[in-house]
Amino acid sequence: MKYNNIYKLAALFTLMVIAGCNKYLDVTPKGKQLLKSTSDYNLWLNSAFLDFENDAQNLDYLADDIDNPTLTASSTAVNDLIYTWATQFLANITIEPPIWGDHYTSIYYYNTVLVGIDTAAGSTQQGAQLKAEALLGRAFEYLYLINLYAKEYDSATAAQDLAVPFVTAIDISTTTPPRSTVQALYNQIITDLNAAIPNLPVSNGTDRYRGSVAAAYSVLARAYLYMRNYTAAETSAQNALKADNTLSLLNYTTFTNVGSLPNQVTSTESIYARQSENPVYYPTQSFLKTFDTTDARLSLFYYSYDNNYNTVKPDYSFSQRGVVMFVNGNYQPNVGTTVAEMELIIAEGAARSGDLTTALTALNTVRTNRFPNYIAYTSNNKDTVLQKVLSERTFEFPFSAIRWFDMRRLNKEGRIPGINRYDNTGNIIATLAPSSPRYVLQIPLAVLKFNPGMQQNP
Repeated sequence: MKYNNIYKLAALFTLMVIAGCNKYLDVTPKGKQLLKSTSDYNLWLNSAFLDFENDAQNLDYLADDIDNPTLTASSTAVNDLIYTWATQFLANITIEPPIWGDHYTSIYYYNTVLVGIDTAAGSTQQGAQLKAEALLGRAFEYLYLINLYAKEYDSATAAQDLAVPFVTAIDISTTTPPRSTVQALYNQIITDLNAAIPNLPVSNGTDRYRGSVAAAYSVLARAYLYMRNYTAAETSAQNALKADNTLSLLNYTTFTNVGSLPNQVTSTESIYARQSENPVYYPTQSFLKTFDTTDARLSLFYYSYDNNYNTVKPDYSFSQRGVVMFVNGNYQPNVGTTVAEMELIIAEGAARSGDLTTALTALNTVRTNRFPNYIAYTSNNKDTVLQKVLSERTFEFPFSAIRWFDMRRLNKEGRIPGINRYDNTGNIIATLAPSSPRYVLQIPLAVLKFNPGMQQNP
């Protein structure tokens, strides 16, 4: 197999994006040869494409907290197929496959830096930092891919379970590597993050989209969380919060609307920021009813929306638009890592180990900034505290591209019931059963077309 057989669509799409990207250079880059200096590579990493997690909306449609009030059983729209956990989301093999293509395009950007930065003219120190940022960014992208196209991490089978190809080259004539195993790819992600830390800046407070020590530790915390190594996840989350003293939670009770929230570029709550699109989501009624009516997140991010849908459909439209997007002025959610996420990882790790003092402190730190006149939650029951932490994650991270990953790891523990999807007349048209093979996405048809020897997921 050739590298272009797995990556050709993504690589071509990348070049089209770059051609219109004013954040890079006012020329049309044709490849690595235009990147001569560390300053060039710095601008390359400043690409607007890397500020976005372009598949975030797609991942949100996989989750259990979203409704699709206009869905019909016969729909072949990509989002509708994702929403119903179809085996394939796109039949057209001549265009960029959703989800897979977005992540490999970003990986192309980071690999371009890793391939060329050592020979670039300019500051050696800057070159080392840019290399570290590229290792961090690539690890972040592979963390998505392994949690989409591979089985949930299981230490007993991870050395045999297939993940995705670990691509390091940018030459489209390079042979495609085989699918890595889950264990090998997680090992690579962790190795790259640890290798990046010594050369990353202490703070990215002037641009949260760029790398920092705290950002690397926050991605490490996510990686260990998805591996269900909760002790290591807790330690990494603590390291992330200690690494940058400019980080702090926002007190949502002091904001009247999403427009008054700070820009994610410099927000004190963003650790490693990524933008999403600005869609309107429809939460399920069952999800909305789990909120405490005094929760500031309910008043900030949800609003009544008049419609003519039948009564089993929601009457609220979700609009989590917490950041002013500097390109067009729209508000954008952060789907990267945050201070709140680290606090809740600490809380979960501590709850699972029975350290309820630490768990409750971290949990209440988040909730104090989400409720007016908050009274601290207390319990001396390990299982009760753990469930409270897991519930808090649903309130804190809806429609931010990570609920699906929580569902996968909690499904391994039998904590996720069967989930139904309904059409616009209330009929069940799809069900995600516990332990369903649909918790692992199939490799896109376009990828298999160009890589006929690649093994498909069930």
